[in-house]
Amino acid sequence: MMRWTEFAAKEARQTLAAWEARVGAIQLPIAVEDLADLLYLLAIDTTSDLPSTLAGRLYAEQRIIEVRRSDHSQRQRFTIAHEIGHYRLHVIAEGIQQKYDCTTESVRVLDSAEDQAYNLPLPEFTFQKGISNSKSSDLDLRRREIEANTFAAELLMPAHLVEAAVHRDGVDINHLANLFDVSRQAMRYRLEKLLFLPTPNAQMNFFTDL
Repeated sequence: MMRWTEFAAKEARQTLAAWEARVGAIQLPIAVEDLADLLYLLAIDTTSDLPSTLAGRLYAEQRIIEVRRSDHSQRQRFTIAHEIGHYRLHVIAEGIQQKYDCTTESVRVLDSAEDQAYNLPLPEFTFQKGISNSKSSDLDLRRREIEANTFAAELLMPAHLVEAAVHRDGVDINHLANLFDVSRQAMRYRLEKLLFLPTPNAQMNFFTDL
């Protein structure tokens, strides 16, 4: 039975396949802004007006992604990929037309216990078209953030390309982070998930150690 993260990763791989069919062989780093525009008609607004608590925002009906102007470009790239995840997984697949406010705290790596607690089979959840944030359960909201994080990681750091780079260049976090244009912490997490590094027990944040 497919689980949250498996569904999100599959959708990210399908997005990458559509991108490759559109532009040819995938070049690194993934051109996430072009992908958002050409595949999903999503406009990117780099703004200074986001609340200090937010990493990004998706206006689903208007097809606008907002990212913070002052953030590091790697943060912006992950935020954009995260919001594309919301659009693909929750707007297109679930029909939830709403504004998605994504805090820095919600975009984080789960420790193994929390990941196991939240990563339930998809049939455990139902949804209503057009449901609002206020009517969504806390678990549903958390589930969407987990899925968007998983989608973003797979989109920016595709497993087969990370594996190829590791076999070619070794497990060099700085080199790999530069190659994929992601933070060192995001690359470390990805390498742990792909079993190239041991997984620590400590909880980590995608947006730290830039």
